Amino acid sequence: MRSLADRPALLLGLGAILAVVAFQLWITPSNPPGYHRDEAALSLNAYTLSTGLRDEDGARFPLFFRSFDDYKSPVYPYLLAGVFKLTGPDQTVARGLSAVLVLAAVLLLGVLAFRLTRSALVAVVVVVLAGLTPWLFELGRMAIEATTQPLLVVLLLLWLEQVARRRRYGVWQGVPVGVLIGLVTYSYTGSRLLGPLFALALIVFAGRGRWLFVLGAWATFAVALVPMGVYAIRHPGNLTARYDVTTIARGGLSPSGVVLQAIGNWFRDGNPWHWATGGDPAPYIHNGGYGALFAAVVLLAIAGAVLVLLRKRGDLFWRYILVATLLVPIPAALTVDRYNAVRLATLPVFVFVLAIPALAAVLGALRMSWPARIAVGLLAIAVGVQFAQFLDSYRTRGPARLVLFEAGVEPLLRGPLASGETIYLDFDDRGAQAMARWRAAAAGVPQDHVVVLPDGGVPPPGSLVFLRFQDCDFSCEDVARWEDYQLRRAVG
Repeated sequence: MRSLADRPALLLGLGAILAVVAFQLWITPSNPPGYHRDEAALSLNAYTLSTGLRDEDGARFPLFFRSFDDYKSPVYPYLLAGVFKLTGPDQTVARGLSAVLVLAAVLLLGVLAFRLTRSALVAVVVVVLAGLTPWLFELGRMAIEATTQPLLVVLLLLWLEQVARRRRYGVWQGVPVGVLIGLVTYSYTGSRLLGPLFALALIVFAGRGRWLFVLGAWATFAVALVPMGVYAIRHPGNLTARYDVTTIARGGLSPSGVVLQAIGNWFRDGNPWHWATGGDPAPYIHNGGYGALFAAVVLLAIAGAVLVLLRKRGDLFWRYILVATLLVPIPAALTVDRYNAVRLATLPVFVFVLAIPALAAVLGALRMSWPARIAVGLLAIAVGVQFAQFLDSYRTRGPARLVLFEAGVEPLLRGPLASGETIYLDFDDRGAQAMARWRAAAAGVPQDHVVVLPDGGVPPPGSLVFLRFQDCDFSCEDVARWEDYQLRRAVG
């Protein structure tokens, strides 16, 4: 079956795609349970943007958002603000946006596969495999900024494929490339390095008659970086705050030691065997006990890379894919955490793109070759086994992440918020502020019922205080607590 032109095959293909859509939009409030403080902080800023075009600290039209000791990127909060403008603040809506963003990336991967192979069958198989992939699915369960990355990268690759296929390399063809790479740069903390690396990789398009395209993309990207540059000058240290905490250079390594360590980290983070058999050791995006990527897809990607090197190395689009794939792990390699699924959120996209040539070759040989049929059968069985392992772990272990996702905060605050009692928050307690203010917004409680005390301020006697990781700086008594969070009452 080389295409889905006949009616039964067409219906089967549409059914498979609809099943992927339903699976990707499967959102339950108990898995992940609760709402992690990063999700709460991003959602709170989206809510304040949707109501007054200000962030949680009152800054109007902010470019970056302070979140604890980090400064979050703007793409996701502004998108979510637009959604909240229509729906109001809601946890399920926020996670639903993430699911839709990942689903859009999955469906557009199918479009890219069709463009590259002209095979509807290959396109549908890519959509199914990508849509069922644990890494992408679990990424779409959290309301975090990194969920924009797969979609932006797929859009970038779709445009580059079109430019390479049509061989139109004018300045104006480069403008959308610069815009999309700019959006990637503004989409996530780690992408502040990844975006420039993607721009640098455009050098593979350089050549007679193509320099205008490259220069157009670079010029557009440079313009996109101007606001970031101005912000960095006005707020020195903000954009590198997270990197300063997580960098491998903090350990006192020499410059050569940092380079060697980064190279070792690059090999570890890009290890295909690890992603086929395991995943992120922190259970935010991965529950453990299964591969983040299907082993069959990893094998196809390796075979596809070989086919590209043998048959398509002169194709400018595929040159870019190879170079960009090598660049993706670099930002994560400069940090202390290994196998971080969030910092490597664009890696699955390139794995699937590299798998397309091998998948097309195998599926194209189905009618004529018994070995191809056997190979497809074995790959399908392998995917089925890994998918079953993933579903079992996700359904049984996912809801147990109560502490990780701070599931006890909402019940702790439900009563005071419902009663209309004012809750006071310490000036320096950013985690408690994000949680309490977000819960108030989601419950429809006016924000003036959640008051951040001035630095050194003391709440009125008898008032409630919500704290995390600290004691009162004034006389108070316990009311209720859950893990690190506590409700206390000020004593006069």
